[in-house]
Amino acid sequence: MIRAAAPAGAALATVKRGICVVPLVVLTAGCGGEAPPAEVPTPAVTASSSAAPTAADGSDYAACADGTCEVRVRGPVDIPLTGQGGLHRISVDSVTADGIGFATDSGATGTLTPGCVLTLYENGSGSSCSSGAPQQPKPVDGVLALQIADLRDGTAILRLVSGKVGPPPASLRPPLPPLPGS
Repeated sequence: MIRAAAPAGAALATVKRGICVVPLVVLTAGCGGEAPPAEVPTPAVTASSSAAPTAADGSDYAACADGTCEVRVRGPVDIPLTGQGGLHRISVDSVTADGIGFATDSGATGTLTPGCVLTLYENGSGSSCSSGAPQQPKPVDGVLALQIADLRDGTAILRLVSGKVGPPPASLRPPLPPLPGS
């Protein structure tokens, strides 16, 4: 029996809450004139049967101080920063199958979900989500980007990307209040 993965266009994708689920499609072909082989049960493929995800910086949260790192997170942890995005700390509160719960030293809280990129900057934030694997964020001065690079078995790989510390680009700055008499 020959098994091959389905062509790229044959897979079906279901998107739910920023998580892309792609069912495995297997094509089966037999050779004529041979007795079919005995059926051997194949184990189901699940996220829990895969190897634990690895991170470039392991669990070295101090590597994030410059705003650029990739760390493994399994539970509550404080990640120190040096002003990227106007922040000095991100606290991961929880890691669930849905994403990472977090809080910042500025008082912001939220949940980062797979497939999304969260950008934090002084006086603001933004996010973008993709039904497929999002591209790794590019460094932008004054902006801290967070992304889940992998999430399996209660372990997340959290990616932080930042440019230089300072104000965000003018397009992200809040408008100045009008001057009196203007």
